Amino acid sequence: MKYDAAQIMTAVASICPEIQQRVDRTTPCGDERSLWWELSSCVLSSQVPYSLATAAADAIDQSNLLFDPVCDDQLEVRLEDVLRKPLTIAGRLRTYRFPSAKAAQLARTYYRIHCEADSLSSLLAGFSTASDARKWLVDHAPGLGPKQASMFLRNIGTSYDLAVIDRHVLRYMEITGVLPHNGGAITSLKRYRNAESTLRTHADSVTCSVGIMDWAIWIVMRVAKQSEVQQA
Repeated sequence: MKYDAAQIMTAVASICPEIQQRVDRTTPCGDERSLWWELSSCVLSSQVPYSLATAAADAIDQSNLLFDPVCDDQLEVRLEDVLRKPLTIAGRLRTYRFPSAKAAQLARTYYRIHCEADSLSSLLAGFSTASDARKWLVDHAPGLGPKQASMFLRNIGTSYDLAVIDRHVLRYMEITGVLPHNGGAITSLKRYRNAESTLRTHADSVTCSVGIMDWAIWIVMRVAKQSEVQQA
């Protein structure tokens, strides 16, 4: 199926105001438990369905491991135990795909955050810009690349001036000529910022923040992809 670039761009621009209204009604996330749930979800969501990542984040939240300083030296082991237990999703038992690796990443992230600040909320409050917060997370939080760090900061309401550039957004940028040469997933922060800057300029042309636009793109491109599958 050949996508019509003009139609795709029109569809994205048309739903940006609706998403902005939804954002305006949303209260930013500020309590420590919610912040850790969002951070855990972003770490756990790499290469697994989001429903599985959130179920695993729920299990970690219910364990209270990220709020019990007594278990600091055994945090990784205990997190792995939680992630190895079956999770119920839509009435079915599922197992998380990377219990060992993600337990290690979450534990290392926990230790690093508490070396820098008393809590995750106080750490985030210390950054002057969302871009600074993202850079720290990418540099010091294992499992958080530029995309996941941007998603975390958007999900907690810190900033909508950062883009979550996933495969749907990259496909949109290629189809519309915003980024003609799609080199695949962007992992380095430098390349990510360059693509983000390009998308921000595109968002400015329709008077929309880049974080709202990438959300609209994600919705439109998923619908387009589903239509393509149904017509195949």
